[in-house]
Amino acid sequence: MLTRLDHLVILTSQLDRAVRGYEELGFAVTPGGEHADGLTHNALIPFRDGSYLELVAFVGLEDSRDNIWGWRRFLSCGGGLIDYCAASDDLRADAGRLRDVGFKVDGPTEGGRRRPDGTEMLWLIVRIRQEEGRILPFLIEDLTPRELRVPGGPAAEHPNGAIGIRSLQIATSHAERTVRAFATLAGSPDRRGTSLRLGECTLSLVTPEASRQRLHTTCPGPFAVGLATAVAGGPRELDRRLSEGVRIRFLEPAAGD
Repeated sequence: MLTRLDHLVILTSQLDRAVRGYEELGFAVTPGGEHADGLTHNALIPFRDGSYLELVAFVGLEDSRDNIWGWRRFLSCGGGLIDYCAASDDLRADAGRLRDVGFKVDGPTEGGRRRPDGTEMLWLIVRIRQEEGRILPFLIEDLTPRELRVPGGPAAEHPNGAIGIRSLQIATSHAERTVRAFATLAGSPDRRGTSLRLGECTLSLVTPEASRQRLHTTCPGPFAVGLATAVAGGPRELDRRLSEGVRIRFLEPAAGD
């Protein structure tokens, strides 16, 4: 079953620039490494709740090859928040369940990354084929210990107090269809409503009016992020000039955070 929101994918044309911007916003950024396909490399912003932001860039902008996700086309729109991932504790079973209820599913396929220190990690990935955008997440299950892929401890302590992803808004132009897909993905096909819980995070559908910029400049998909923070100060939105255009808002600290 799906257990949590695993991470958000933030595409940039220059990884070093993105790292500097997020560090200026008060995040601790951890070098990630190069993916097994040799096309992309990344840096991570892990949180105490186990989720993280992935800053990712293509290694060679002059190289026209794309990865299996089709991320390169988002560079022409400026990159930013382009995709998201949910964790599974039995990916083969989840892939079979989704196929049984009518989803077109690719995988599971094996992926991996090598950290700068030479440590290799492996995982399984499932991609749900979608008629539009990135409304539904791709799915992941670790084959090597998750702590190799997602560091904790000091790496998850941020000067700005961020401790986890609590909300993710999804832009869609077909609300009813998306509601049904969300419910089926969660294993509750009779469920009603426009939100879904994945671990500590609430995924919410956003109307075209509220997400006009997202729909008009790229395609339906993840749109805005709400982060829990251990630091008081009230809700506030971070400077998008430093966040690679991503709408990130700090939320009021909640009980238990």
